Amino acid sequence: MASTTTPATSKELLVKVDAGWRGFREAVRHIGRGKMDQPTGAGWTFHDLVAHVAGWHVLTARRLRAYRTTGAFPGPGDETALGIPAFKDADEFNARLVSSHRLVGAEALVDELDTTFRALRAELSDLSDEQVHANDDWVITIVAGNSYGHYEEHATELGR
Repeated sequence: MASTTTPATSKELLVKVDAGWRGFREAVRHIGRGKMDQPTGAGWTFHDLVAHVAGWHVLTARRLRAYRTTGAFPGPGDETALGIPAFKDADEFNARLVSSHRLVGAEALVDELDTTFRALRAELSDLSDEQVHANDDWVITIVAGNSYGHYEEHATELGR
């Protein structure tokens, strides 16, 4: 289970993100490309789950970039400014992610997952300790919710 201790520094946050990522990525590797179309037990396929996580990585990386470059704290309703079509709620966004990745092959999808994680991590690594803690730990909240905390949410589906 993910630790609930709030990271004191940006480096500590990166350590938590990396630790969560290693477990999640290893679970995806264990499933393998050949099993991506099998159901997870939660109503999705493993393919859907990977598309879902990759999409939330993208949204989070773009929010972090916008914050880093403008000082604004983008949230729900700001997606269009981030280059992402607007959505009314997380369920709609998730459905769109699954639908838009339906024809993406397993290997390309896993490559996308890795690329989106690197983008999220790169944006996070460019933030100072002060930025990470600004606005009541806004960065920590969105990063936890869309990386290590998110991976933990799906641990059972992945057999972890």
